[in-house]
Amino acid sequence: MRAKTIQLPTYKELCEQAPQEIQDLIEKSKDVQQSKTWHPEGPLDIHQLIVYNRARRTNDINMTIAALFHDLGKVETTYFRNGKWTAHGHEFVSSRLVEKYKTWIESLGADFDVVYYIVKNHMRAKQIHEMRRTKRETFMNDKYYPLVNKFSEFDNMQTDYLTDIDNDIDN
Repeated sequence: MRAKTIQLPTYKELCEQAPQEIQDLIEKSKDVQQSKTWHPEGPLDIHQLIVYNRARRTNDINMTIAALFHDLGKVETTYFRNGKWTAHGHEFVSSRLVEKYKTWIESLGADFDVVYYIVKNHMRAKQIHEMRRTKRETFMNDKYYPLVNKFSEFDNMQTDYLTDIDNDIDN
């Protein structure tokens, strides 16, 4: 028996079917600035689109839903300090949104536990080389670590991102 191929929604399509609070955060993300060091692509809404498009290419619903949620907490946590934009702790706000919308996430066919893990730990994965050896090994031995590590590739704006922007955000 062949595996069923599903067509994942575009970013715009998913945003349109999202709960109202998520739609509102996505709208507000257009005004959220980010550190140019880590985000040369510009405001949060562009970043979200890029990460979503990269994740969507995997045809993995868990990755795409994690992409939608991973930085939504920046809407609440972003501020300007010492000459730069920061959003410390945004992953915790984002993961609380995942918890709040568990039923919706599961209705899309995603695995709540996987999405939650990726969203909550996507920043830890970026800091893995700064962790003590035992902490790093424990993290790397988690069954979902390979998924969050893969997600880090989608979230990396130090690589070429221009081909990952499309007109989907404006349509």
